[in-house]
Amino acid sequence: MRYTYTLVDHEEKKEIVQAMSWKKMLKSLLLKTPKFSGWITYINKKGNALTKIFNDGKETKGKR
Repeated sequence: MRYTYTLVDHEEKKEIVQAMSWKKMLKSLLLKTPKFSGWITYINKKGNALTKIFNDGKETKGKR
């Protein structure tokens, strides 16, 4: 797999997921847990660390 994603839910449980792209990982995550709340951290192809925050299955803008 190309990228490694770290999923942390609101109960601080960590899970490591590998996928070829952001869209494929997100689709598989939301099929498994449609109301995911937490954050996802990964390193993009340019080497920058990114964190995306989710609340009830939708990405939110703002802080944790």
